[in-house]
Amino acid sequence: MEQVLTRALALSHRPAVLAVLLLLAGGGAALVLLPLFGVPGFELGLAMAIAVGLLGGGTGVAAAAQERRLLLGEDPHPARATRAGSAGGATARALGAAVLLNVAALVPPFVTSTLFAWLRTACDPFELVGFYPMLALPSALLASASGVLCGFAARRPSRGVGLHLLLVLASLVPTVWPIVAGPQVFAFNHFLGHLPGPLYDEALELTPALGWFRLETLLWVWVLAGLCAALLDVRTGRLTRAGARTWGLLGLALPLVAIAFLEARGPQLRTRMTDTYLAQELGGVRDTEHFQLHYPRGKSREEVDRLARDMEFRWTQVHRFLGVAPAERIRVWLYRDEAQKQRLVGAGRTQYAKPWRVELHIQDKAFPHSTLHHELAHVMAAPAGSGPFHVTTRLGLWPLMGVIEGFAVAADGPAQGDLTLHQWAAGMRRQKLAPDMRKLMGPEGFYQSAPARAYTVAGSFLLYLAETYGADKLRALYAHADFDEAYGRPLDELVTEWEHFVDALPLDEAAIARAFARFRAGSLFSRACAREVARLTESARASLATDPADALERYTRAAALQPEEPGFRLGAAAALSSLERYDEATAVLEQLTAKVKGQVVSEAEVAMARADVEARRQQPAAARAYLDAVLALDATPELTRTAQVKQAALDSTARREPIDAYFLAPREELRLLMLSRALQAVPTDPFLNYLLGRRLQQVGSPALANEYLQRALADESLPPALRREAQRLKVEASYLSGDCGAVRHEVGVLPDFGPAFKATALEWVERCDFEEKTFRGPLVPRQAFR
Repeated sequence: MEQVLTRALALSHRPAVLAVLLLLAGGGAALVLLPLFGVPGFELGLAMAIAVGLLGGGTGVAAAAQERRLLLGEDPHPARATRAGSAGGATARALGAAVLLNVAALVPPFVTSTLFAWLRTACDPFELVGFYPMLALPSALLASASGVLCGFAARRPSRGVGLHLLLVLASLVPTVWPIVAGPQVFAFNHFLGHLPGPLYDEALELTPALGWFRLETLLWVWVLAGLCAALLDVRTGRLTRAGARTWGLLGLALPLVAIAFLEARGPQLRTRMTDTYLAQELGGVRDTEHFQLHYPRGKSREEVDRLARDMEFRWTQVHRFLGVAPAERIRVWLYRDEAQKQRLVGAGRTQYAKPWRVELHIQDKAFPHSTLHHELAHVMAAPAGSGPFHVTTRLGLWPLMGVIEGFAVAADGPAQGDLTLHQWAAGMRRQKLAPDMRKLMGPEGFYQSAPARAYTVAGSFLLYLAETYGADKLRALYAHADFDEAYGRPLDELVTEWEHFVDALPLDEAAIARAFARFRAGSLFSRACAREVARLTESARASLATDPADALERYTRAAALQPEEPGFRLGAAAALSSLERYDEATAVLEQLTAKVKGQVVSEAEVAMARADVEARRQQPAAARAYLDAVLALDATPELTRTAQVKQAALDSTARREPIDAYFLAPREELRLLMLSRALQAVPTDPFLNYLLGRRLQQVGSPALANEYLQRALADESLPPALRREAQRLKVEASYLSGDCGAVRHEVGVLPDFGPAFKATALEWVERCDFEEKTFRGPLVPRQAFR
């Protein structure tokens, strides 16, 4: 060890090595000033893995050059260093010195970020601390071993550095190829670290896959060091095949066999994924005219049939919108849930497409699938795209995400919930939340904006261009985002035209307030302790029903980290109420009431939470007063409907127990049972009929749902907001029951509920027309005949 320290100290005085160490240590420490890098977690660990993987090889090359001088008795060399008597000893001392210096350079960024997080932020420095050593340390070891090997192999240090960089470059092939040619979106690189998946999956955790991969990295360190020791000629200080030690080379068989085993088991260990293994894991497959669907085992035949028809319908819509489509079948990979998707391909919440592979990856959701249309648009736009990935690119390689994602949002249709895409964009602009479209359409502006905002305004802009100038010009734009060539006008002029259009849209104050509530959250890079808060929020939501004390602790911590977000205090109040600590819940909500004054949606959410607390503590008059406040604010249709249903529970003892069960019962069977029993006593009650019809629709019994929804609509006392929702559900239930005649009739007599509602309703008629033309009629579930 003394000889390693002597060599390391001598190396640290060499200008080139000192520059590398200062760059690693000082540059890494300076990163704490950037968002997300101020804690020793994933981002800092990845940055240091990349830095040391690239630069750390230079330290190893210098260590090998110094060791060669010692072997040959040349100057300059450390005064107290002694010559190694064997190739293994020389390799070990050079490698030890390089590892010592490279690992030492990783300490200042770690210490600086820990102190910065502790002293300057409220973040927990150790929330994701495991990522730092798992990412950076193995990269430092491998870069050191690579540098030593290349240093002994090359005559001059500069050539040794070049050889090391070539190894790093070569390592990118097995990293990038599985992403390009396979289904996964995660990446592993022995030198440069690990990307777990899309940026939008904010809650990260260490996985066994990363552990297995880093074990393989250490095996490669063993191989490189062993190869150096087996080939090093101590007389010349160079690697030679002539003097190769057979036993040394045979000793590499063990790590190489272990590496081969880990590589062969890559799909099982989740270090890479293949189409074959993925198809086996999911189990089900269905071919249609334009698709090959891979779906999880256990999915019912009716659900698969319904999804197959949904895919074909969406194909027709996108083809009509853009005018092109891939010639081959599109592969759709459907996952059971977020967890399965995250485990297999590296994207949990994020749905994604690979246009160059003509495939998309989504998780199972209720019909109609909420993201199928969007992801399918990415794939079907491939013939209009450019570059190897068949998307909008600059110079054929750099993707322009504003156009890519904006196109998919535009193709998804005008209705986005209870408002249209243009209305959401208009509300965002009036709240001063909309990103600058001129930057958004460029190469980097999209990444600097909050995703929800960027997707929506980009989609509105491109939908406006499609509606105004037609699909041909939009298709021409999709290749390179050259607005002058596609439209004969500059981007600035087109954006100004779109801004005038959306700014002129009539929009009431309630819609503007909804836009603020939906888009108020900033980007990942602008939120304090974003990774920690994401993990806290996910775990708090999961434990609220079963362990409210744990949820309370997590929500309280999240609220302390991001006090501007009212949702965390609402969660804390809900947990306190579940624990029957009503006074504390009221105190939290009182403070929040003052904080959200003027934010209509948040005000309504707080009033609703206060009504729930008062109802739980058996204070119906106080609960009614807060529900009246929710209705007076008229913040969102969802809050209005909920308030009306909860008021109905206060009006009638016959309703109170089943409505409480509707909102609080842990099992679906209990909700259905309580509503059904209550209706035996008051069979014509419009609120109970509405709730049971809604719940039956959600559990996949549309024919039964239709009966109860019709009873609810027959009563004129049903409030307008609930009547509107009941009519929407009835149209959907009629379609799912296979009754297209009823769909057309109900849509034909609908009142004017606005453009978004109308577009959604007309789509059910469009589905009926499509299915009668394509499949000779709608899909009729078996239960409809029972």
